[in-house]
Amino acid sequence: MARERIEVVDALRAFALAGILQVNIQSFLWGAGDPLGYFAEPPGALDTAVYLLVATFVSTKFLSIFAFLFGLGFALQWRSLRRRLDVAPARAAYRRRLAFLLLLGVAHGGLLYYGDILTAYALLGFLLLHYAQSRPAALAASVRRWWWGFALLTVASTVAFEALRLGLPFDGDASVVPAWALEQRAIYTEAGFLDQIGARLADYRSVLVSTMLLGAPQVMGLFLLGALAGRLGWLARPERHRRLWRAATWIGVAALPFAAIGAWLNFETLRDSPADPSAIGYAFVNAGSVAAAFYVALFVRWREQAAMRRLIAWLAPAGRMPLTNYIAQSLAMGLLLSGWGFGSGASLGRAELALTALTIATVQLVASRAWIARFGQGPLETLWRWATYRRR
Repeated sequence: MARERIEVVDALRAFALAGILQVNIQSFLWGAGDPLGYFAEPPGALDTAVYLLVATFVSTKFLSIFAFLFGLGFALQWRSLRRRLDVAPARAAYRRRLAFLLLLGVAHGGLLYYGDILTAYALLGFLLLHYAQSRPAALAASVRRWWWGFALLTVASTVAFEALRLGLPFDGDASVVPAWALEQRAIYTEAGFLDQIGARLADYRSVLVSTMLLGAPQVMGLFLLGALAGRLGWLARPERHRRLWRAATWIGVAALPFAAIGAWLNFETLRDSPADPSAIGYAFVNAGSVAAAFYVALFVRWREQAAMRRLIAWLAPAGRMPLTNYIAQSLAMGLLLSGWGFGSGASLGRAELALTALTIATVQLVASRAWIARFGQGPLETLWRWATYRRR
């Protein structure tokens, strides 16, 4: 049973990575604008369907799962550190772990993909470390405070943006894709690797700043919720928390209509006025991110079903090397889509990009299975462990 419980967490991590790739690949060539990129030409029925499906069922949900699992991993890692170290040395070891993640995130964001999340996770991880010794009741209270902060910030930022947008009408043709986005797309699809560095660094800085300013409360809320789950055994002993997982299922289902509304509003913006976007759709998308609870609950509640057991067994190896697979995804996108690779990004539509992402994820599942069977952990995970413990 212990092995199976670990596999559920690993499978969720792999599942989250596959979903994150579906979002990242849509915006990989467009720069730090819309999280799902723009339409290079008026969307047909297929591109419309793919956009709405990804925006409704994938965008923000899988990042939320990943952040939740980061917090869960923190709780388990801290428990492991405390078994062998006192509090001060354990904090120092986890800081080394975060420092490695920070350096990798900076390199990843500057060299491969501007939408890196590792940098923000590392920076917020230093804040998460302050909760390491908190009791579950204190953690639960902190979760509530961060989520209230996220809700209030979403409302306030949306109202402020819309007030500025209405008070300062757009001067130009709102129906065309912004010139800067087209310039970035030309750079990413045509320029060589070194020629892309400047543009990528600018986009990386923009995404990181917006994440730290507007996304930090949600990420911290998910980190702490995951840490609470690790402390109380929500995934290790789910049979003791059946009411909680039933509630998570219905909370996630209730959030899906918000996600669908946000997806449609954003689609209308990208189709009709991409140069003058409204913030209302993104507010609904943020609310819809809670649908991630539905996906996690399905894995946990159906873990004993034969089909789910097979799925978990196939996903788990990729989830045991998430850092390696996350970086490898960006490398694969660059090789296939970018100007320094095969340069196919300029000609692929949304449906073809979604199929490419699915292919990359499938290859990673097979490769991870072979790698884990041979080596036990991923190459970057090996370095990460060494950075934490300073020993092989």
